Amino acid sequence: MIKMYIEGEEVVCDKEFTIKEEMLSTSSTILNNCYPKSWELDHDYTSRFYYPQDYSKCLIYQDDTLIFAGMVKNTGNISLNPREPKYCSLEILDFKDFLSTGEYLDFVISNKTIPEAIQMVVNAVAQYGFEIGNINILDPNEIIGAYSTQEKSAYDVLQYLADISGSRWTTRMIDENTIAIDFYDPTLMPTGQDIEYNQNWWCNNKVVDLTFNYGTRDYRNKQIMLSDEVFGGSDYNEIILADGYNQNYVTSTNIGLIKNITVNGVAVTYATLEEKEMGIDAEFYYNPGENTLSTDNSYTAGTQIAVTYTPLVKGREVLYNTTEVDRINQNTGRKGVVARYEQRNDVLSTEELELIGLTYLKYKGSAEITLKLTTQEDIYNIGQSVYFDAPIQELQKDYMVKGKSTQIIATTGTVFYIYELTSSFNSETAINWFDNQRNKTAGNISAGEYITRNIDIENTANIIWDNLTITEVTPAGDNILNAILDAPLTK
Repeated sequence: MIKMYIEGEEVVCDKEFTIKEEMLSTSSTILNNCYPKSWELDHDYTSRFYYPQDYSKCLIYQDDTLIFAGMVKNTGNISLNPREPKYCSLEILDFKDFLSTGEYLDFVISNKTIPEAIQMVVNAVAQYGFEIGNINILDPNEIIGAYSTQEKSAYDVLQYLADISGSRWTTRMIDENTIAIDFYDPTLMPTGQDIEYNQNWWCNNKVVDLTFNYGTRDYRNKQIMLSDEVFGGSDYNEIILADGYNQNYVTSTNIGLIKNITVNGVAVTYATLEEKEMGIDAEFYYNPGENTLSTDNSYTAGTQIAVTYTPLVKGREVLYNTTEVDRINQNTGRKGVVARYEQRNDVLSTEELELIGLTYLKYKGSAEITLKLTTQEDIYNIGQSVYFDAPIQELQKDYMVKGKSTQIIATTGTVFYIYELTSSFNSETAINWFDNQRNKTAGNISAGEYITRNIDIENTANIIWDNLTITEVTPAGDNILNAILDAPLTK
């Protein structure tokens, strides 16, 4: 028996309804033709309007187990025809929606560990009912730099923290008033029971169906990372000759960090322009990112000014998944380089660029496989890692439970659980969505940047039928599969 309550009043709907949960997405429930159960006493469905205002919760079976709690979205569909019932069709959103639609944050995260930064965000949204859940990441003590949350939602900041720490995050309902926020590394995900390909496992878990989709739309075998300002791998040594009157000198490329300055072989002091404004006196001043040195002194013509500095150059890292390149080459006869170009302005070394590229290849080095599992037993939670002992070798791997839909037939109380499992633990679409949404001018994908893919060589061919003969075959019998009811597929 399903019990749905809105504003403390039990309601019913005359059709099925579905509770949908997904990683990085707000869970929701759609109710069609919903009305208070008390209307069943007098069967007056036309003189009263059912227009709920706010809170709802859903209980299932005899023990009143809570399976959903949320808020009524400010939308509804009610007929005003005086001859028709005044049922209401509406959507109910999980409280997780407050993370993206609640008030913007306005503080700076500086010199904090990832757990400390998460705690700051959760403290800011605690009034909405959020609390720290399980934090299970590889390097929790790593210190992150300064990050401003001004005009960003809690959702944006949590996704940023997951992005830079290589982890994932999701929410988990504790009770109707509390939601926990969990962070975990993909390799440390909580595990669910293995999917076994045999009749006993299917029958015990009341499996209705299991299908898979094998797609190459989301993988990369080449990652090209570009950055406008990256510290050069070797220092530059330049000698500049003074002309007797000029106090500004130009270097051959942008200065990242000055190591040493000498005038006619004698070491002199130097500082940044920012330090000059703070009251620090020096012989020479520079602004990181520019190719200019300035001084308050005028050196005589021919004076040698020797500068040693680490330059800022345009960095480029190209990483290949050679296994996938070879596979495409053998199967299609093409070079087969599928590339993702990414412009970054928030890294300062080629090592960082390389790590970023390797991260994408780590998770995108093979085609993404999506499993759709439908059962009548609730066996998995969002974010779990599940191994599939599949009859096809390519499917034998770990999967992440990315989506879960609870489909409830209101009239019979029948419940179906539909799980979406993915072999890709790094949801590229979610990361790209996040980067584009925050509209930042420096970072993963800048304003005006885009993603391109290519296959270097294109081949086309025509199929020509020679001496083709077509014969119509008449099926024997009624052509209906002879199998017992609810029989699963077996080897």
